[in-house]
Amino acid sequence: MSCNSHTDKKPTEKVDIEYISSNYKNETDDKIEFSRIVKDSSTLNLIEGEIRFDDNYNTLQTIKNKRTISRSEIDSINSNLKEKGYRDNFDNIGKIIFVQMQPKNENDFQVLDLRHKMEEKIHEKLKSNGLGEWVAGDLGPGGANMLFEVTEWKKSISMIMNILNQEGILKNSLIMKRLNTAKDDWNYEIIYPIDYDGVFNQM
Repeated sequence: MSCNSHTDKKPTEKVDIEYISSNYKNETDDKIEFSRIVKDSSTLNLIEGEIRFDDNYNTLQTIKNKRTISRSEIDSINSNLKEKGYRDNFDNIGKIIFVQMQPKNENDFQVLDLRHKMEEKIHEKLKSNGLGEWVAGDLGPGGANMLFEVTEWKKSISMIMNILNQEGILKNSLIMKRLNTAKDDWNYEIIYPIDYDGVFNQM
């Protein structure tokens, strides 16, 4: 998809994805296990996997299990995870959302213009709702990168996804949550696409 395609036809419907819960466990320094429940349209999905760094120090996310569940199962699933040592947050140092747009067949100037436009739109929307602000951005081998510091995960993620969708570039984007394992050490959970299995280049 060309990153200019969003000027031709903009989606009008809101993104019907909701992140119900997320739980994490990191018993070792090199691996974070996660279990999240995501509503995609009318379907509730339990998605489980792990996050580590590959040999090139890129984030490698592997999906181990994905299945449909019922709403009545949510409480027991989360309770069982707590018994196994999972915790429901990794944000004791701050909440950072990393958006990487990966437009196809465009030159650096077009991608740079697109990044600036989206940074401004998302920043203004977050700021006006008291949810956060833009903190950094650049162009790298992975794509056009934007980082936002937010005060609340769910509302901010939903807001960002809908802005990207309105511009027709959500499907060519990755959205990540920073998971802080120490003050100066972290990795990223790729939360969109909801079942992303593969590598994320942070550069």
